Amino acid sequence: MNSPQPIHVAIIGGGLCGLALAVALKQRDISFKVYEARSSFTELGAGINIGPNTLEAFRLIDASLGNAYLATAARNPSGKEHVWFDVRLGAAIDGHKDGETITSLMAPPTGSMCIGRDALLQLLAQKAGLLDGPGRVSAAFDKKLTHLEQSASGVTMHFEDGTSEQASAVVACDGIHSAAPAVPQYSEAGVYRAMLPVQELEKVLGHDMARTSQVFPGPKGYLILYPVSDTMMNTGFWVWRRGTWPHREWVLPGRKNKMDDDLRDWGDTVRGIMNLAPNPPFMATHYHAVQPESHWRNRVCLIGDAAHAMPPHAGAGSGQAMEDAYVMAEVFRLVNKIDHTQAEVNAAFSAYEAVRRPRYQSIVETSVESMHTWSDLYDTSITQERLADWTKLAHTRFESIWNHDIGADARNAQAMMREKLKRQTAI
Repeated sequence: MNSPQPIHVAIIGGGLCGLALAVALKQRDISFKVYEARSSFTELGAGINIGPNTLEAFRLIDASLGNAYLATAARNPSGKEHVWFDVRLGAAIDGHKDGETITSLMAPPTGSMCIGRDALLQLLAQKAGLLDGPGRVSAAFDKKLTHLEQSASGVTMHFEDGTSEQASAVVACDGIHSAAPAVPQYSEAGVYRAMLPVQELEKVLGHDMARTSQVFPGPKGYLILYPVSDTMMNTGFWVWRRGTWPHREWVLPGRKNKMDDDLRDWGDTVRGIMNLAPNPPFMATHYHAVQPESHWRNRVCLIGDAAHAMPPHAGAGSGQAMEDAYVMAEVFRLVNKIDHTQAEVNAAFSAYEAVRRPRYQSIVETSVESMHTWSDLYDTSITQERLADWTKLAHTRFESIWNHDIGADARNAQAMMREKLKRQTAI
């Protein structure tokens, strides 16, 4: 009689979510392997803004990861450490000047903590032991999944290169383009995005503001600006594009002329910032507007953007991926201590989804609404009463993302899993 084998988890996708799960599983002595379709760990995109909940997720995944992030992340200048974003007007209105700071959104203890996406990816790969040494065997590149075959004992993965491998369970972390049940929908908005040198921004904004995270609400859109290093700032100029998206590609290169048209009613400050972007692309935002009944089936589960891609207007997508990875690792910790029958894997996935789904669905909705939060402020009369109401609404909306007990989520998922297994044993 064969003795039970410890669970082995296949992670499809070596992006931020997949590597965060790899770190979490490694920390808990759970066997895993990452399958990445590209030839290396590479993250597209400029930078991400980390809120208090994400920092807590880093610490819960691996305490050393939280410390490493704190040592790496770019922050606002001295005196602005607890500021998430200064809110400044993108054009003059109601007696307020162009570029005037009208309020600040606070997010203690982190304030605005940002990092380049690829820098974070390399940090996660290093913490997962996947960059060099014996841990390298836990990652495989140029592995594009074509299909899966499930059985009562495990999952067989088939790849485009003709190879096949097996695992006890598969977690798909391959992003919004995953072959997932949910089809991404166009959000009717998009962004001109660029990385700008602080040295050049100083000529437009001055020394301190060229290094501070800011949002500029303006005519039918907003501009966001935040540091990703000591020398570079990430900027995104968001505008509405109502109707359907007419192009096959989501990213259209070289759109400066169209951007100049969109900037026509904006003030000199925002125009000065975007004039530093030589010829930026326009990226149409898509998200999972409609969710399937479940994101797991038997021994396969989708997490991160593969399950719940969201617009970036609340700065919450990466944080939700980190929370997903932590809770998933905690239910796998329980599976790892018992014989991993399909019933136990199903109990793990079911408990994970029962806890996580209400939270990430709520944040998808908040992220969609946040485009209105930023862009609609300028299009209404900016009285002191209106500004106070708006600031209160913004804090309430974003604090619901930041101030959440992620550790309690994991404990609740483990308790649900134990209860499910207990009921199954009693039948």
